[in-house]
Formats: sequence, C-alpha cells, structure tokens
Amino acid sequence: MAQCDECGCYDDNHAEILDYPAGMEDDDEKQQEWLEEQEDYEPHRYYYWHADIQEDYQMPAGYECLCERCFGNFLNLGQIITTDDAAWNPDEMGWFIPYVEETHGT
Repeated sequence: MAQCDECGCYDDNHAEILDYPAGMEDDDEKQQEWLEEQEDYEPHRYYYWHADIQEDYQMPAGYECLCERCFGNFLNLGQIITTDDAAWNPDEMGWFIPYVEETHGT
C-alpha cells in the first residue's frame, strides 16, 4: 500500500483496499473510472517508505510513506537526511522512527 502520510495521495496498491461506492464492488472498469475522478489518486507518483529494510534516507519521525512531491518538500526544508549528509549515522538512520508527542507538566 502506498498512501502519503503528508498529503494523503495514493497509488493503485492502496486503491485495492478502498471501499468503493455501492454497485461497483466487482466491476473493475467502473472502479478505475471512479478512481480517476478522485483528487488524491496519484498512481504515477513515486512513493518513498520505511519498512523492515534500511533506506538511504531518514524521514521525519512518524512518517512511514511520502509521495515524491512531499518527500522533495521535506528534503528542501532539510527535514530529511540522506547518506550524502554529514549528519548521516548508519547505525541509527534509515529506519522508521515513530512520532512521540512531547508532554510538558503533569
């Protein structure tokens, strides 16, 4: 499945688990027509993700999947670290990092 955690766009893999409107559950042609009308359906974008293998980039905490547009935005803002960056630490980076909300006070 590929659905961008930032903007919500998705590809065909994610489309397989969508709940389609009534009457088109078994009609591939109608499903495809409906998908193409959806604003967030972006099957031609590349999707970056973190899973159970080490990647050559570190996304911000809490992000598991980013489309190429959002990935580029974060990269331009310096919020993604790649193996080309001096800050790259191969022992700690390249894996999914869950987002942990900081709490202050009691």
